[in-house]
Amino acid sequence: MNHHFNIRTIKHLCRGTDACGELEIMPQNREGISYVARQLPNNRKHAFVRRFNTAVFQGGPIMKQRKNGHFRTFQLLFASSFATINGKVCGGLAIFLLIMFCGHYPAESAGRGEIITGTSSSSSPQSVLYPNAALPGFADYVVIGWNDLGMHCINSGYKEMALLPPFNNLWVQVILRGDPPKVITSGVSLEYSIANNTKVTGKTDFWTYAPQLFGISLPLGVGLTGNGLSGKLKVVGNHFEATGIPVLPYDDKMNWNPFQVANIKLRSTSGRLIKTTQVVLPVSDEINCAKCHAAGMDATANITDTGTVEGNILAAHDYYHGPAGISSRGQSLYDNRPVLCANCHASNALGKPGDPANKSVSEAMHGWHSRFPDAGCYDCHPGALTQCLRTSVGGMGYLGKTPSCPTCHGDIGQVAASISQGRQPWVQEPSCQQCHGTNAATGSSLYRHSTGHGGVNCAACHNSPHAWWPSKMWSDNTQPVKLQKKPYSIDKCTVCHTKTQQGDNPHVTYYTKSQSKIE
Repeated sequence: MNHHFNIRTIKHLCRGTDACGELEIMPQNREGISYVARQLPNNRKHAFVRRFNTAVFQGGPIMKQRKNGHFRTFQLLFASSFATINGKVCGGLAIFLLIMFCGHYPAESAGRGEIITGTSSSSSPQSVLYPNAALPGFADYVVIGWNDLGMHCINSGYKEMALLPPFNNLWVQVILRGDPPKVITSGVSLEYSIANNTKVTGKTDFWTYAPQLFGISLPLGVGLTGNGLSGKLKVVGNHFEATGIPVLPYDDKMNWNPFQVANIKLRSTSGRLIKTTQVVLPVSDEINCAKCHAAGMDATANITDTGTVEGNILAAHDYYHGPAGISSRGQSLYDNRPVLCANCHASNALGKPGDPANKSVSEAMHGWHSRFPDAGCYDCHPGALTQCLRTSVGGMGYLGKTPSCPTCHGDIGQVAASISQGRQPWVQEPSCQQCHGTNAATGSSLYRHSTGHGGVNCAACHNSPHAWWPSKMWSDNTQPVKLQKKPYSIDKCTVCHTKTQQGDNPHVTYYTKSQSKIE
């Protein structure tokens, strides 16, 4: 719905301006991620809206101003709750920063955009707004990103034990629109930052115990690969990548949110901002070990309560496998805290070989807990609140009150059995071909690593594993909404192609209308 504000009404707040007409604020999507403002035609001279309001605070819409038949290009980076007219703020507090891009462009090169017209003389400035479009004189790019797993689990604390560190991976592809479009990795650069999440102080004790757990002393806020909460992405094959981002599920006001958002900026070699997008970097510390390992619960029947859930887990492990273990004999884990599970149990997620005599972390965890009939996926994987499996694709999302993880993975016992039979966890995972047939086959490559249509990654069109579009979490859907005005997998050819294409499915002819329907 469009919202119209009569500038005569706003005029009282502007005191002295002679502007008239209407200002139309047009939400571009449900979240208000990008607002477009324009002045409707009016019959007064010099009534031009010079600056526009927006909900984007980093890399707002691009504005071009025409004077004497030429354009000057600006980008709005910070904006108010209303527009400004003739340099005066219309309601609320506003801080504006306009960056002018060098160079002038002939009027006929305006390209796409909303022309803001008036009745003033030709020497008076007119403006053109380019929401999510290419600048005249710039190539037109599509920027789309994803997280490689769809959810990353971390411990809530590291004082006693660690399964996984803060370690989030961000992948981004840049596509040069055309016929044919081209996936590019040169001539541009990409940078990222986490929205409202710029520091780690007070959120975790990981950096205190990283030397003991991982044998490395890290600067506060820097992850195991050297990346922080902001930085640049590196070219890896056909995409840009930043690995090991130590994002935590708490913003700078300590609000818990497992769906953190990375702001991505595409820049030219000269540093000009070309495009932006937002990518969910999911991370959760909702590992519900307390269901069984809290004081008084079943898993503490044979131990003395240590005062913490993690301590009780280590004491239970010692009961079975410690110096006086009833199953096997080994060192006391409780006496050697903090403990990294992968030091003894192999973890492909961490690249740790463990002790060949022991089961891997995945096999040990799934195998042991499969003996308990009330154990569920969300007791260890995040979780009843997080709901890391959040796709709305029919048959892959929720079935009743439980997630449908077994649709792809099998139940807990089947996961453990497949590993004991030789499957490598994290390396060999369910494939699209299982349900979608040979036209969706990725061979030995995992979905998260696979490319298809024109060299574009599968995840660029379908999103991260466990969050395939449309997602029940709206922040996951902002990219397809921005690109094609709907939250489904990218299926509008003109997102990347400049000409309409024949057919409507890059997966050849496998899908029927009923099979491709998304619920």
